[in-house]
Amino acid sequence: MAAMTGGNDRPAFERGTGFLLARLGSLAARSWAAFLTGHGLTQGQYVVLVTIAEHGPQGQRRLAELVAIDARNIVAVLDSLAARGLIERRDHDTDRRRRIVALTDVGNALIDTIAATAATEQDQFLRALTHPDREHLNHLLRQIYDSHVHIPDSA
Repeated sequence: MAAMTGGNDRPAFERGTGFLLARLGSLAARSWAAFLTGHGLTQGQYVVLVTIAEHGPQGQRRLAELVAIDARNIVAVLDSLAARGLIERRDHDTDRRRRIVALTDVGNALIDTIAATAATEQDQFLRALTHPDREHLNHLLRQIYDSHVHIPDSA
């Protein structure tokens, strides 16, 4: 049997869009998880940090909504981030029952570092594509994503 090295030489199942999306999604997820682990973070921790960086300090309940984590479960994520000095919890200005979560300088620095190095990681993963091809792929993937996922409006 001849070696199956490219395009149409591949078995039919390896040419299907669903298979390719699933397989590349798995490869990308493993690569991303390893990248975050190298920075001492889980995906959940990273999402919390980036959400605070993008939306500013948030109440714990609102933060849980933004990152789609149950409000009871976000406490453990926040505890782990606070223990590393990446976030701080402070009292709300007008409601003492509420806590506001904000990035510390250390948390901001980590997000900046990850952003700077993530581009290199992405370039390595997508090295087979030209820059215009990458932009086109991203556009197509966003179209598919947007057609399946409703992103809630901010409150």
